[in-house]
Amino acid sequence: MSIVRRFLVAPSLVRLIRKERGGARITEGYFAPQAGRVSYVRVDGQQCHLVLVSTDQDGASTEERTDVPRAHGDALLDVCSGKAQYDRTAIALGAGREARIDRYVAPGNLDLVSVTFDEIGDANAFPVPVWFGPEVSGDAAYERHAVALQGAPQPGEIALSNAALEAVLDLVEPRFGFGRYGAASGAAAAKPADEDGMMKALRRVAGGGAQPAPPAPAPVPVAAPESAPQEVTTQEAGGPNDARIDDVIESLSQALGNPQPLPPEGEAAQPARAEEAGAEFERWTVRPRRNQT
Repeated sequence: MSIVRRFLVAPSLVRLIRKERGGARITEGYFAPQAGRVSYVRVDGQQCHLVLVSTDQDGASTEERTDVPRAHGDALLDVCSGKAQYDRTAIALGAGREARIDRYVAPGNLDLVSVTFDEIGDANAFPVPVWFGPEVSGDAAYERHAVALQGAPQPGEIALSNAALEAVLDLVEPRFGFGRYGAASGAAAAKPADEDGMMKALRRVAGGGAQPAPPAPAPVPVAAPESAPQEVTTQEAGGPNDARIDDVIESLSQALGNPQPLPPEGEAAQPARAEEAGAEFERWTVRPRRNQT
């Protein structure tokens, strides 16, 4: 035995809840009620049931379900007196309670929220959430079989308050810093790399953009170490190493003939360095060039 309390709910709140929690499409086909009993076929995804509901004078109902093949369920839907389709979303209210939000799409638009209780005392003591709209539990027009057989009622506009919106956000928003579907762990793992890249970008912006790398310094010719003079024979003249030696002598001569400015280390140091450069130049230029024979 179960007792169901039904309430209207603002369509905008239903859209918000469905956006965060999704929903499942359910199709129900009802037969004409007989002797206080309602029978219908229910298709929920790949599951199909034939349901018989009996209601007593106190409003408590007893439900019996029988599994039927999907093909049989589709055949029963074709011969039903009325059909209804709605998207159902279940949301926890706390204290072990669950609310079922039904957004009807056929035979008309209607948004209802229902809570099921096992005892009449629990139903009466239920603290109605602030985002629930007017209660319609005692209105037979909002029964599921009535909606399917007679059409969806038109309750008019449902008032929406800031307190109702805040209450719904408390139900659907992530809490305690954990994102939806446990995404916080992945964000925390990527934090060090993100911070490193951010600091580099900040330094680049603060410096006015990426600075070009300084050009590499020109190679400075290094004098070959002095060695004992060697006798040059006529067989060596005109060899492959001869031209290379001449090229080196010319390069050194050009480099020493255009010395770089000396750092200001005093007037006395400059003449001495000039003499050293002249001596170096003299040592390399006095070497006789070989005759090309």
